[in-house]
Amino acid sequence: MGDSIDNSYWVLKALKSLGGSKSLISISSSELAEYMKISQQSASRFILDLLRGGYIMRQMNGRKQDISITEKGLALLVKEYADLSVILEKPVKMKLYGNVQSGLGEGRYYISRKGYIVQFQEKLGFIPYLGTLNLRIKPGSELSLRRLRSMDGIHIDGFVTDDRSYGPVKLFLGNINGIKCAIIFPERSVYSDVLEIISVDFLREKLSLKDGDELLVEVEGPFN
Repeated sequence: MGDSIDNSYWVLKALKSLGGSKSLISISSSELAEYMKISQQSASRFILDLLRGGYIMRQMNGRKQDISITEKGLALLVKEYADLSVILEKPVKMKLYGNVQSGLGEGRYYISRKGYIVQFQEKLGFIPYLGTLNLRIKPGSELSLRRLRSMDGIHIDGFVTDDRSYGPVKLFLGNINGIKCAIIFPERSVYSDVLEIISVDFLREKLSLKDGDELLVEVEGPFN
């Protein structure tokens, strides 16, 4: 079956296939073994490997195990799916629907750092308005968001100042109602269903937006 990462992916894929849309998968190691056409001992070992790796959570329930896939596990599944989709589908655009929400002002602070601004201008061709538009993604766009987060994007280096360090981020070009923008993600972050969007324009004012308004963001490919 290859190395441990490959094992983790294939076992997670089997668990997800058996569980379908359920968040909790009730299964025995023998049922998993039968589905995967492997020995029960191998199935038990693979479940333990997933548990140790943080890909699943497990609660014993008699002869069965109640298993839930963690964010780390879902991220691995989506990463594999995204890699395959790029090879097979060659998507040109990705559509994300969400609702406007207020932020905490952190976006303004971070993107105003000179170390980021210089790279934004070089790689995006514009200096963004010093603030982000926050968009909470609707459930129907969650898979697209996970796919996007797993991709490389436009890399922006991290840097260090006298008082602190700033991590690397990645950007994806897009547009909202024809207005050029970019989605920004910290390269090392936990999953969030909130998009931070930058643009040369103050998007709230430009589009007369208020909290709760629904927007479509079209993210431009090619994706890698």
